[in-house]
Amino acid sequence: MPFTFSHPAAVLPLLPGGRPRGPLVASALVAGSLAPDVPYFTESLVHGTFRYGEFTHSLLGVPTADVAIAAVLAAGWHWLLREPLVALLPAAWADAADALTAPGGRRRGPADAGWFVLSAVAGAATHVVWDAFTHGGRAGVRLLPVLDRTVLGHPL
Repeated sequence: MPFTFSHPAAVLPLLPGGRPRGPLVASALVAGSLAPDVPYFTESLVHGTFRYGEFTHSLLGVPTADVAIAAVLAAGWHWLLREPLVALLPAAWADAADALTAPGGRRRGPADAGWFVLSAVAGAATHVVWDAFTHGGRAGVRLLPVLDRTVLGHPL
């Protein structure tokens, strides 16, 4: 079972050199890849959110709830976390990290919103597909039952 923060690795092929291919939005790809698991983390703050994890991992949840969650995560990254975290880096890394994580001078029009949504959906979809092959009983494991085996006491 992948650790939640390993899911952004699945969107790395869409971010060669740390920049998205074409008009995709890097922060939306990454936030989308984390979004399906957010209800599990928010349970400690807001009782009852855990039960929504099943929905955020569904075909209907990816383009709806996951996009909304990704928007909140991306806003938190850009407006609250990015600058302080980059400032904590050693000087040799700070400039490169700042350049890689800067919003990139995007306009704020309908087309950009559409690309944000598409990027968030792509990120969330990678999460759900990855989980399908790493969580027992899900579609990918049913398709390839060998993935449900135990080797030396550890799940494959």
